[in-house]
Amino acid sequence: MRVLAGLILGMGFYLFFVVLFNKGLADYDLWGYLSFGRVFWEEGFFPYQDVFAYTPTKPLWVYHEWLTGVIFFGLQKYFGPASLQFLKYVLAVVTICLVYATAIKRGGRQGFALATLVFVMILISFGYVPVRAQIFTFFFFALTIYILESVRNSGKASLLRWLPVMMVVWCNVHGGFVSGLGVIFLYGLGGLLAREKTAVSYFLWGVLSLSVTLINPYGFDYWIYTVHAVFLERADITEWYSAIKALKSGVYVFPVSLFLVAGFFGLAILIFLKKKNITEILVVCVVTYLGFVHVRHNVFFGLVLGAYLPLWLTEIFGAMEQRGLRLAAHVFPVFFAGLLVAVYLYCYPVRQIHVIPTFRFFVSSDAYPIKALAWLKSNQIRGNLLCHFDWGEYILWCCHRDFRVAIDGRYETAYREDVCQEYFAFSSGRRGWDVFLKKYPHDAVLLKANTAAHRLMNRAKDWEAVYSDQISVIFVRKKVENKL
Repeated sequence: MRVLAGLILGMGFYLFFVVLFNKGLADYDLWGYLSFGRVFWEEGFFPYQDVFAYTPTKPLWVYHEWLTGVIFFGLQKYFGPASLQFLKYVLAVVTICLVYATAIKRGGRQGFALATLVFVMILISFGYVPVRAQIFTFFFFALTIYILESVRNSGKASLLRWLPVMMVVWCNVHGGFVSGLGVIFLYGLGGLLAREKTAVSYFLWGVLSLSVTLINPYGFDYWIYTVHAVFLERADITEWYSAIKALKSGVYVFPVSLFLVAGFFGLAILIFLKKKNITEILVVCVVTYLGFVHVRHNVFFGLVLGAYLPLWLTEIFGAMEQRGLRLAAHVFPVFFAGLLVAVYLYCYPVRQIHVIPTFRFFVSSDAYPIKALAWLKSNQIRGNLLCHFDWGEYILWCCHRDFRVAIDGRYETAYREDVCQEYFAFSSGRRGWDVFLKKYPHDAVLLKANTAAHRLMNRAKDWEAVYSDQISVIFVRKKVENKL
């Protein structure tokens, strides 16, 4: 019966994983990775300066995801697009397993650990819908927590030697390595306040892990960029919205609501736990704050709570069992997991359950300007293209021989800040919106239909609309008639 129950439970988790992570729509940033990889592999040089834009760019292009681009292009070229999806699934499964293993290592009951995994899978799935460099950061972050908890559990500081090795790779695939350094030093601070023997070891190996991040193509300039990026305002990018702004704007409503509810209960449990751990309090407070400030950081909160919560529940319900409430301790995990699944399926109904997840990418005409680009090609229009921000990297990839772009999703790494501000003023129709239009030598303008920029372009004297479909519109300069 235990074997049968295990098989049924395993199949349930597998199908739920497929429901959550089975997404094939290509992410906008994917094309930027592939474009960098193509330059590296096929053109045979490392692009320290931008090679795709016609607007002013930074003198040094610090592309913190450069190794992701090299890996992704190599996989795509030799094994096809399916290999990228396969990589995403593998890293997602390993990350989830690391969270579960950490919870068990800490002493959490299996039932509570499995029930908490349902919450973790739902929350982090919103970071895995696209294939992006973040999949490496989520994996390495979960691995870092596992190593740190292993040290706390065993007292063997020698396990920390893996952190610098891991950090060399992490800092070259994604700038999220900062989260790993942060959690290492939080464990050191917590250990120091709690007078743990391993506290000094956390700091020593943390400093070494920080030092090895200089092993990158840009040297110390990488850290100059990283410090700037950490404090950079990204008010026009939805995934950088705060939790409150996201709810007001109607974006990420479900994951943000789930985060807020879980964050409230997580902090409440921390307050009422009899055995309080300073390190856990520090880590939970920091990831809760980060998730509140930027919705893209909700994933970190999910990974941490998935590792910590099972032990808390074990302690709480263990006390209830001693008072004769044994049934409640067994019913709660099932009720909790079932409720989360029901709420998720209510918000995101599943029309068809796939037994095998998709391994292909598709570029939807509802999300990408496929028809508009075909029109530009058929009319032999080339040159400098001012395009919608989200579409820029796709144009780098599929139209690199025909167009240079005004701006794209690499904006904080490649473009000057004044250029970015001018563009976002243009795209949102703010005061001085036409500065970007007049200042740079655009040959054509490709915008998302029915946006503020589209409406203002209709009134621009020097431009005329020559093409439109359901999602896009193209403007070109009006021809000046010679009246002599």
